[in-house]
Amino acid sequence: MTMSYRPFDAADYLENTVVVAEYLAATAEDPNPTVFLAALGDVVKARGMGRIVENGTSARKPS
Repeated sequence: MTMSYRPFDAADYLENTVVVAEYLAATAEDPNPTVFLAALGDVVKARGMGRIVENGTSARKPS
C-alpha cells in the first residue's frame, strides 16, 4: 500500500496571533535573513495580505 503525503506548509498552522508571533520570533533568531523573509511570506499566505494591511499601520503618507 502506497501512502501519499502533501508537502508541509507552515501557513496551515498559523492559526492565531500568538502562534504567528512565536513563529516570527523563532525565525528572527536565525542568522540567515531569508528564513525570516520566508516566514513573513507564510504569515501573509495564512492571513491574507488584505487582513495584514487592514490591521497594520502604513509607513506611507496618505495621498
